[in-house]
Formats: sequence, C-alpha cells, structure tokens
Amino acid sequence: MMKLEPMVWALALTLSSSFVVYEGVRRAQLDAARGIDAKELYRALSSAQAKLQIVDIRGDVEENYEDVHVPGAIPFPGCDLEKTPPLARDRIVPSIPTIIVSADGDIAAADAAACSAFFTSVRTLNGGIEAWSDENLPEDSGEFIPPKPSAGGGCL
Repeated sequence: MMKLEPMVWALALTLSSSFVVYEGVRRAQLDAARGIDAKELYRALSSAQAKLQIVDIRGDVEENYEDVHVPGAIPFPGCDLEKTPPLARDRIVPSIPTIIVSADGDIAAADAAACSAFFTSVRTLNGGIEAWSDENLPEDSGEFIPPKPSAGGGCL
C-alpha cells in the first residue's frame, strides 16, 4: 500500500499542473482577443513595474514609424524580422508580453498570424496609433535608436 501513495500524489500533482497551464493559455487567448485601450496602455507604461514591450507593425518604417509612434515602440513591420531595422532586431524579445500597434487597430490576417506565432503573449492596441493620437497621449518621431543601458526608467 505504501508504494501506491506516491503514485497517487504524482497523479494529483500532474492533474493540478495541467489545469494551471490550461488556465494560463486560456487567459492569454482572452487577453489577445480583448486588446488594450490607449489610456490603459499609457497607465501601464507609466508604472515602473511595467514589464511589456510595444512593437509597431505598420508597413513602411520611414513613412509610418519615423513620422509618429508610441514612445518606446520598436519598429517590427508586419512582424517580419527581415523588414525590421537592424538596430531593432535584437530589442524584440518573443517571451515578453507584447502590445502590437497598427495604424487603426485592424491587423491583416497575415500580420496577426505572424505576430501570434512570434510572441508568447500578445495584445493589440485598440484603435492603433490613431486612437493613441486621438487621446492626445505623448508621441515620438524619428528613426529607432535603442536606449542606452544606463538610461533606466520608463519610456514616458
């Protein structure tokens, strides 16, 4: 009877771990479907505890990203590393919770599939850069320049 007890505990632990993983995956899917509003993102970025990255997937970097972007956003056109400026490639980390910024919040099916496959946790900015601008939130312009390691702090 003594040998049966460890097996029962192992089975119980395996089952409970499976439920935790399932709930985590389900929550990530719900978050991805829900998106994030501009003011909610701004509040999140204003927090020192914010552990997320913002990627701007709008097509032409020179025409779109350099004209206007969310401060701290990384250019990642179409979620394609080949189209990404060389200085930005090393800054994109697939395992960090990511906010995707498009022009108007709509993401083409190909871009959505590429982004979902690239990132483990991804949400979209509802309304895209248009919503960010409409809320009169801080904007940046110019080419992507990686922050210096000593910069510290948030991007806003």
